[in-house]
Amino acid sequence: MIKAVIFDCFGVLTGDKWKEFVATLPEEQRETARNLMRQLDSGMVDPKVFYKQVFELTGHAPARVEDIINVEMHKNSPLLDYIHHLKKHYKTGLLSNISTNWIRDTFLTRHEVALFDDILLSYEVGTVKPDPRIFEFAAGRIGEAPKDCVFVDDSIGNCQGAEAVGMQAILYQNFVQMKEELEKILKRG
Repeated sequence: MIKAVIFDCFGVLTGDKWKEFVATLPEEQRETARNLMRQLDSGMVDPKVFYKQVFELTGHAPARVEDIINVEMHKNSPLLDYIHHLKKHYKTGLLSNISTNWIRDTFLTRHEVALFDDILLSYEVGTVKPDPRIFEFAAGRIGEAPKDCVFVDDSIGNCQGAEAVGMQAILYQNFVQMKEELEKILKRG
C-alpha cells in the first residue's frame, strides 16, 4: 500500500539548468561534467574546487556556472499545489542531489518546506542518486518501507535506482503526465 510520495527537486520541482548546460557542451566533456557534479553533490569536492574544475574543462567562468546551478531556477507551482493536496493523505518527501542546504534556506519558503515530511539532501548522507542507498535513506527518514513509496524524478537512471530498492517510480516529463501516472498508482493502493 502506497503511504508516501518522494519527489526529486531539480527537473521536477525546479527547472534543471545544469542538465541543459551539460547538453550544450561538446560530447567529450559531458560525462566529465556530470561526474564533477556528482562529486559536488555527494560532498566529495568543495564548491570552489568544483567551479575551478568546470572552468578548466569548459572555459565557462565560475560565476556563470554558479548562476546556472543556483540562480536560474523557477518553482513548479502546479506541483507544489498538488503536493499540498497529497500531504493530506500521504507522507511526502524531497530527495535532491545537491551540495548545500540551499533548497531549505533559500529556494523554498517556510510554508513550502513544511509540505514535506522530510527533505534529504545528498551531501548530508555522502551519496547521490541513483545509488540505491539514498532511496533507502529517504524512505527510512519518513518512516516507510521503500515498497510503500513512489519516487518521482526526471532521470530514468534515478527512477531505476529507486526501483532497485522496491519503490515504484515515475519518470517526470511534465506535470499533467506525472499526475495522471501517480493517480493511477495511488488508486491501486
